[in-house]
Amino acid sequence: MRALSDRETRTAHLWHRLFGSWAAAAVRRPRTTIALSLLVAAAALALSASHLTLKTSNLDLVDPGLPPVADFRAFAERFGTPNMLVVVLEGNDEATLHDAVDRVVEHARRAPGVRSVVGRLPYEPGDLALLGVDPYFAARDRRAFYVFVQPADAASSAQTIGPFAAAVRRAIAASGAAALGVRIGTTGLPQYALDDRTVIQHDISRLSALSFVVVLAVFALGFAEFMRPVLAMAGLTVAAAAMMGVAALAPGHLTLLSAFFLSALFGLGSDYGIFVIDAFEERLAAGEEKAAALVGAVRFLAPGLATETFATAAAFLTLAFSGFRGFAELGWIAAVGLLLSLLAMVVLLPALLVLHRGGGRRREKPLAERRLGRLLLALQHPALAAGLAALALAGLAAGLPAFDGDYLALQPRDSEAVRLERAMVAGSDFSPVAAAFTVDSPEAAAALAERLRGDEEVGGVRSLADLAPLDAFATPLAEERAAFGRSFASADGHYAVYAYPAGDLWDPQVESRFLARMRAVDPRVTGMPVLGRFMIDLSRRALVRTGLLATAVVLLLVVSEIGFSRWALVAVTPTLLGVAAMLGAMRLLGVAWNPINVMALPVVIGTAVDAGIHVTHRFLVDRGNLVAAVAGSGRAVLLSSLTTLAGFGALVFTSHRGLASFATVLVVGVLAGLVLSLFLLPQLLRLAWHLERGEPGERPLAG
Repeated sequence: MRALSDRETRTAHLWHRLFGSWAAAAVRRPRTTIALSLLVAAAALALSASHLTLKTSNLDLVDPGLPPVADFRAFAERFGTPNMLVVVLEGNDEATLHDAVDRVVEHARRAPGVRSVVGRLPYEPGDLALLGVDPYFAARDRRAFYVFVQPADAASSAQTIGPFAAAVRRAIAASGAAALGVRIGTTGLPQYALDDRTVIQHDISRLSALSFVVVLAVFALGFAEFMRPVLAMAGLTVAAAAMMGVAALAPGHLTLLSAFFLSALFGLGSDYGIFVIDAFEERLAAGEEKAAALVGAVRFLAPGLATETFATAAAFLTLAFSGFRGFAELGWIAAVGLLLSLLAMVVLLPALLVLHRGGGRRREKPLAERRLGRLLLALQHPALAAGLAALALAGLAAGLPAFDGDYLALQPRDSEAVRLERAMVAGSDFSPVAAAFTVDSPEAAAALAERLRGDEEVGGVRSLADLAPLDAFATPLAEERAAFGRSFASADGHYAVYAYPAGDLWDPQVESRFLARMRAVDPRVTGMPVLGRFMIDLSRRALVRTGLLATAVVLLLVVSEIGFSRWALVAVTPTLLGVAAMLGAMRLLGVAWNPINVMALPVVIGTAVDAGIHVTHRFLVDRGNLVAAVAGSGRAVLLSSLTTLAGFGALVFTSHRGLASFATVLVVGVLAGLVLSLFLLPQLLRLAWHLERGEPGERPLAG
């Protein structure tokens, strides 16, 4: 084993000793190990049940100290949040719709958690009719009317948004408006937050169970054995429970992103169990006793497992530099989950396996008899390797993927809230989102409103100045007039003006023109259009920043394991080419980057490199024996990558299109890295060995 000994470092020896001692202790006292593990899992589950909450607001994903976010929050504290729940009433009879709006306004303004309700101008209808003023907010075809309901909680926090929306729904039901034959729905950012929560609550258990079952099936089929994979998945379940307990302590909540990592963890964490069982079976086939084979397998794999775990965990941790608090929390939870999974597979799994009495009639197959290993060997050929490399690079010729900033395109499929918003934007002068300005006098508000009305990019303007002429000629409805004014005048003497875009704000060109005009009016303008653009720009920067940082960290970890040599470069080549193939495939398939799936890039880099690490490590341990590397580690690499794909792939079936796109990019990237690691990497290893030693290696490889 001269080739590896020359490259091993003190760190590698440390992992041999550390992991080996843990496995040896677990094998000596398996029942104690299992009991302690179950105790930790039970305590973690109890902690998560009592302390772990769920947050789905967009503001939960960003740092509240960032200037655009701070400006938005300051505005919300003064005037209430601009993120209103919009009640949309649709029908064919205008008089009936008027009656329905009046009923909804009357009941909704008394609902708990509601700050204000605006569905009509706050004056006597008869007075407005004499003045020729339409008191309602309606679509141009008069078939849809809108009621804007503002929550009392300016922060629209996770704790209040659900009760607020439920209270509004009860108020709508109590109003009897639906009995008039009117269709009633809701849209706006509060509704999207609730839709996200519904998706999580519905999909997380379903997809986690699907991931568990598919991963177990791949595991069992790959080994042609059932109980060992079951024991590995049992250990992984303990790790998942412990991860939830850690998440309950910090950050104390889950978001749309981190809630679904449980599904992915079964795919990622099972990798360690696959390698441990694979090496365990190889040692049993060589005639070792069970306990010694378990400890020896863990010791043998220790450096590769440590490097794999730290590389993937470090890639997740680079999300802390994305600028998004939600992504940083995902990175932390994922890193903890991976470390706990590794611990479970090198401690708890050996304890479970040493107690397992089955398999007495099973003859462990040496490498030469492994059918999957022989198949991988038979497929090896320099022409195939060259073709795959060329194909990966050629994909980039199609160009890099576009970036889609349409927030509505991320929402659940067949979303009623999305349909209502798009119809509202296309058919009226209103929108659930508006640019928000702050001025210090009623006169300034009137002047600003007049200026904005003259801008072709503005479809509508709302301000307290709208009511000034009516105050002189119409009788106000005191309660409604006060509620209306709270959104436009603050207690500290400031006044708000809202400008609605003339077109679809989610169209990048419309958005750019609208925001440019609004910033020209006031550079401190806020509102969701401004905050949304800030988050899109932050996403674009995060894509580059986290991708480069993940690449640098992975390279550093691979070099620390293999040494600063051509072997480190060879080990990461499939990952780099896999990323190129992923980008080309995204372009060809029409999959664009978006504010959610941008975080797939560092995860792909950290995950795909695992295969290269294991194959290269085995090749060096066996002094250039590619047959052993491909037939031995190749089977484990293939199965571990397939389980990872199963874990990520389960998320493709979520109804949330943003998460589904995240999973799609992950699957494409990991699959590309797997194919290149199995069929390009062996040829690169053989070439590097020949260049370094001037010999083809101890054993020939197909082709």
